[in-house]
Formats: sequence, C-alpha cells, structure tokens
Amino acid sequence: MRSLRWLKKEQKPDGSWDGPSVAMTSWALLCYLAHGDTTQSKEFGPTVEKAIRYLAGSQANWPKRYEWAIATYAMSEAYAMTGIPMVKDVAATGVEAIIRGQRPTGGWCYGLTPIDEADDTSVMGWCAQALKAAKLAKIEVEGLDG
Repeated sequence: MRSLRWLKKEQKPDGSWDGPSVAMTSWALLCYLAHGDTTQSKEFGPTVEKAIRYLAGSQANWPKRYEWAIATYAMSEAYAMTGIPMVKDVAATGVEAIIRGQRPTGGWCYGLTPIDEADDTSVMGWCAQALKAAKLAKIEVEGLDG
C-alpha cells in the first residue's frame, strides 16, 4: 500500500509519471490494476483514471519501441477490468501495430518493424504479454488468433 500511495503522490497532473512517460505510466497503471484497482476504486480510482486518460490521449505519440507494447498491455488489462469502450479502442489500435510489426521469424524488433532489424528479446516479451492480455480481454483484432 505504501508503494501505491507513493506512486499516487508522484503522479503528474496530466496523469503521467516522470521518466519515459509512456512506459512509466503504463507500469504504474499495471501496479494499480494488479492490486485490483479500477477507476471506481475509492482510494486510487482517480489515479487510475488519470493514467488511462493520459495513455489514451497520447497514443499518437507512443514510441514504436518497447513502450508501445507495454502501453498496449496496460490498456488491454485496463479494458478487461473496466469495460470502458474507449480503452478497448486504444488497446485494439496498439494490438494492430504489434501484429503488423511482427517479423517473419515470429518475433519483434526494437522498432516494431517487420524488416531490417534483429529480434529483440525484451520487446518480444512485452509484445507477447500485450497480445495475451488483449486476447484474454476479448479484444477482437484481425490476426490476433493467427
């Protein structure tokens, strides 16, 4: 609880956290979701809502690197727990880019492009986790079952 309260205190007014803001905000959101908090939670609901709004509002600027996959993972989990349609749309857009960026080898590279780079283990892990979360959240995207 102390960690969640510290994160709440450190959240910026726009809903993000310092550092690479997309990744840090996604990781913080995942902490709250893992604790069972949603936008309806008494103590952390506003914190969760601001994080979701930040990620949704900044999707056009998500870096096409590991941050993209981490944010997609967080938004897929958020949709599974909240059922908010806008969150589903953001997660689906994230999943589509991950599917398009998969390499012929089956993995992903740092830039989420299917060509000209070697597979990257950390990016591959986040992409796999994002796709799994989207599938469990019943987010339907062409190619997710393939």
